[in-house]
Amino acid sequence: MEEQNQPDEKDQYIAGLQNDLENANSKNAQMNTALGVPMARDGNFLQFQLDSADLIEKLENFYRGRYIGIDDASGEQIWKEPKDDSNKTLNEHGVNLMMETVTKYIDKNTVLSYYSEERIYEIMADIGDELTLVLFCNYEEMGMNNYFKKTKFRLLVLTTLHVIESTYRRAIAGRAAEKLNESRVVTQSDNVGMNPMAQQNKKRGFNLFNPTSWVN
Repeated sequence: MEEQNQPDEKDQYIAGLQNDLENANSKNAQMNTALGVPMARDGNFLQFQLDSADLIEKLENFYRGRYIGIDDASGEQIWKEPKDDSNKTLNEHGVNLMMETVTKYIDKNTVLSYYSEERIYEIMADIGDELTLVLFCNYEEMGMNNYFKKTKFRLLVLTTLHVIESTYRRAIAGRAAEKLNESRVVTQSDNVGMNPMAQQNKKRGFNLFNPTSWVN
């Protein structure tokens, strides 16, 4: 009777693995917090780096004159609309025109391309010249119809250029594409090195911590 009450060796082994997994996850979380490393929801850090949605969102909010404030209900930081419309940098037409431009440059195609620093300088100079010309010729139609908004003309151009430049700099010498290829090679190597039983278990949804998945 006493032997029946003792934990089975398999149960002890599984419990030990589960404890090691929990400890490893805890250490990784602590390390990421200490280093200030942002984590994507799906755990794919490379995918997080390629995502440009945050940059585009910040630019759009800047064009609309929004600012970061505290939500009265939740206490969290949110983008707030300016109380006075005269503080909105651009009108809807102006925002759409700017967004139509920046989204052509701030995307995954740019990040995964191959550029030298010299070529990036040339591209940024071209974008700066054309962007300045568009704003100068259309600033009133774009909503910059008072003194305050006109004083933000140069800031509007510089902010846009700096964000676009940060996207291009991730593509210097094809660094982002190289990291993506390295990630694919590692993943493929892991799959090749996996023994046939492990590959079969992976296909059928084997879970070490779920005894019902141990049987075919």
